Amino acid sequence: MAAFRGGRVEQQNLSGGMIQLPPTVHPGDRFTPALWNKMVAAIRALTPQAGQGARISRMPGGFTVSFDAPPLSWDHPFRCMMTGNAVTVSVGLVNGVEPTIGGVPVSGVDAKGNPVSGGVPKLTIGSEHDSEGRNWIVVRVTTDASGKILKAEIATTTTWPQDLGPLVSQHPLAVVKTISGSQTIWQQTFHNLGHQWLKPSVGTGRHFYWAV
Repeated sequence: MAAFRGGRVEQQNLSGGMIQLPPTVHPGDRFTPALWNKMVAAIRALTPQAGQGARISRMPGGFTVSFDAPPLSWDHPFRCMMTGNAVTVSVGLVNGVEPTIGGVPVSGVDAKGNPVSGGVPKLTIGSEHDSEGRNWIVVRVTTDASGKILKAEIATTTTWPQDLGPLVSQHPLAVVKTISGSQTIWQQTFHNLGHQWLKPSVGTGRHFYWAV
């Protein structure tokens, strides 16, 4: 914001102070060292300064300002939200099947569209973890011999990967990391999932997951 004070032009800076600009000159005015020094001081004072989270690059044609935008919080399938040691999981589907927590659909709504007793189920994160302080939240899928999903449940495990037999597999949704006794959750899955079990001519078969 510019302001005029007598023969001087002043520029208000962001902190509320005033930056004194050199006086306006006219044809025939003397170009003095004092006037030059005022001009240099004004240029220095008006040079952009980077604030918190911002970066300023000096370019031949001026300055560029860049900054890191704050991360957006958005509700996506299988979003794991942790309060204390309790985790709720947003509705996500595996081949159109809604998983359960302790036998209760993650949405807290039964097949007839009625809220279940107790509301949205919660998953409890225990104090157990692997040697690196990790505890995984997984969706565990059980299929029949044809590959049809019989059951999908959300559980925790401190072992990854884990052999559960040829017809049972699990996909990581998030990992809980324990550091100095404090638990932090890191999301790993952001989409509904497709699943397929391929039965080979020999061996135990393979389970495949992908985002849908």
